[in-house]
Amino acid sequence: MTNPPIECLTVTPLTSAYASEAARLHREGQPGSFLTALGDEVLTVLYRLLPQSNVGFGFAAVDPLRPERLLGFVSATTSVGALFLEMGLRRFPDFAPVLLHRFMQKPALTLRATETILYPFLHETPDDKSSRGESSTGELLSIMVKPALRSLGLGSLLVAVLKAECRRRGLAALDVTVAAANQGAQRFYVRHGFTYRRTFSLYGQPMHLYRAPLAEESCG
Repeated sequence: MTNPPIECLTVTPLTSAYASEAARLHREGQPGSFLTALGDEVLTVLYRLLPQSNVGFGFAAVDPLRPERLLGFVSATTSVGALFLEMGLRRFPDFAPVLLHRFMQKPALTLRATETILYPFLHETPDDKSSRGESSTGELLSIMVKPALRSLGLGSLLVAVLKAECRRRGLAALDVTVAAANQGAQRFYVRHGFTYRRTFSLYGQPMHLYRAPLAEESCG
């Protein structure tokens, strides 16, 4: 089936209705990641609950002629620590059945799940904490585009829409974590105004933190 031109797509808020489609794109876009290893059922629950959170939001790119089919999306949070606490505590009953089933199949994932929940608190620096005051920093959690539409500008469109929403919410900056080995993703974020901040370890692998200032862009 022919894909519609980028200019014909509609960008709409990411809702729970897109959960299964978001899980599919996540699996296709990051086949080797920890979240993908948890399985489609866990990813579907995640993307069902994320838009319902007070600190979670995102945008979906769809063909207006087939609005049920997700072609790309971006998700983010105004506070990664608050989001992970919510998902790990208050929302845990929603995750429990599918998570426990997956942990029984692959016990090694249990340790990684714990590390995922704790990493915002273990790797936060004094500078990060100071930015959580009046001028807070959001975090881009995931951005996925249908393979056939990559390199056509859809990712750039989603980042632009996300930045505009972050500014509307009063955020001063937007962070994103990228695997040190993922040179392509790092080049993408640098092109879109992100600069390298620091390196930390997650899942035994080096990860780079990038940050894009938002307040400065609002003046231009």
